[in-house]
Amino acid sequence: MLLGSFYSSLSGLQANATALSVVGNNLANINTTGFKRSQANFGQIMSNTVRGITGGGNPIQIGLGVKTSEIVSRFDQGSIQTTGIKTHLAIQGEGFFQVQANGVNSYTRSGNFAFDEQGFLVASNGGRVQGFLGTLPDGTVDNSGGIRDIQIDLGQAAPPKATELVRFISNLSAEAQVGDTYSTSIEVFDSKGVSHQLSATFTNTGAGAWDYVFSVDDTGATTTGSGSLAFGPDGTLTAPAADPTVQVTGLSSGANDLNITWDLIDSTAATPTSYMTSFGNQNNTGTLFQDGYGSGVLQDIDFNQDGVMVGFFDNGLTLELARVAVATFNNSIGLKQVDGGFYFPTAASGPASIDGEGTGGRGVIISSSLESSNVDIAEEFTSLIIHQRGYQSNSRTITTADQLLQEAINLKR
Repeated sequence: MLLGSFYSSLSGLQANATALSVVGNNLANINTTGFKRSQANFGQIMSNTVRGITGGGNPIQIGLGVKTSEIVSRFDQGSIQTTGIKTHLAIQGEGFFQVQANGVNSYTRSGNFAFDEQGFLVASNGGRVQGFLGTLPDGTVDNSGGIRDIQIDLGQAAPPKATELVRFISNLSAEAQVGDTYSTSIEVFDSKGVSHQLSATFTNTGAGAWDYVFSVDDTGATTTGSGSLAFGPDGTLTAPAADPTVQVTGLSSGANDLNITWDLIDSTAATPTSYMTSFGNQNNTGTLFQDGYGSGVLQDIDFNQDGVMVGFFDNGLTLELARVAVATFNNSIGLKQVDGGFYFPTAASGPASIDGEGTGGRGVIISSSLESSNVDIAEEFTSLIIHQRGYQSNSRTITTADQLLQEAINLKR
């Protein structure tokens, strides 16, 4: 029986030594970005039955020691630290970044990314960060194209958009005399991105009445857009009741004809009102708006607080270029850890479920930040003491059993 105590205590030494190695690894990675601490759990080795469990009396069993039943990663949230580097990303909540290298996907919480010489967003291991690419007409990311490598090209061109709507917030003098005129103009764009000056000329035709006519600076083009405005005693517009349309045909650039709505009536207000008024003794235009733009070149990028990569173009246009994908697993503890804070899926973890941030229980992405290690020094030092005492206790058991065995040997002299 004394020999059995040697092996039981030896298993205790081995288990606690393994646990001490786990604690040491946690403390060694206390400053590792995105590191998730591990925890060693023990399990009892099957007992040796001295007397069977059949018949009368309770079974007599002696345990055969302990074993390391599992070493699991603790995916507690680490603190978020701001770095000021625009390509650094952190996940607040559940999920992993998906990175592809040599056709193999790996997953990480470490978001210290950067762009390589080809414009790919890459992780510290050189793998390319995966996400959604492409911009819809409304300027948001296209999520229908599937997961791809995130890549940008500073200098890439953005296609133009023809002007479809213009708005003047203007006042026509209530003291104007018949025949007095007032003109204002706004820059508009055709389907090729060529800029044109669209002018509106207003002519007073009587008390509270004005005619208007539109023209464009392209002498070869034909502009169709004229009519009358009428203002009531309080200086507010009474006619027309709907937004007029301006059409420009035969542009010298060869672009498509322009069909522009003059946004005259603010229909979003509780009581529909006009952007045109007739107050006081001055003609003026305070605000101009049009929805077209010319072709632009990508100058810079940044990430929104939701992880969407935004491109800034030299024509003033801002477009969403990409969205970083976030992967989740049914059993994150089942992931296989490899170098650099990366994980591979296993049969135990299940396959990755990919989508954008904030969906399906996924965390949100915070830009210009990194997630710190979740190692708790106080907890690790406490575990260090416990496993140290466990190791010492098992070694003392071996020493005691050795002394007893020596006494048994000394029985015969």
